[in-house]
Amino acid sequence: MSIIGSGKRLYASAAAMDNLDELMALARMITYAKAVAEDLKIEPSAQSLEAALTAVTRELRRATDADVPGLEPLLSDMNIELH
Repeated sequence: MSIIGSGKRLYASAAAMDNLDELMALARMITYAKAVAEDLKIEPSAQSLEAALTAVTRELRRATDADVPGLEPLLSDMNIELH
């Protein structure tokens, strides 16, 4: 294995972790916004945020085959199956 090939793999791995971190942060922000919309009884916003959260969590599940710390509590109350 060359040093250049090894560096490319490390960069790709770091980029994948950055993407995963960004998806996790986005899921947390959407979860918070959805809770606020529900508290304020803004149903159309809550429903839109639920759809957004479903899409983000679906991407998280595709991106990882292993357990991701913090993801399971986020997903425990939602159904993200494709219809």
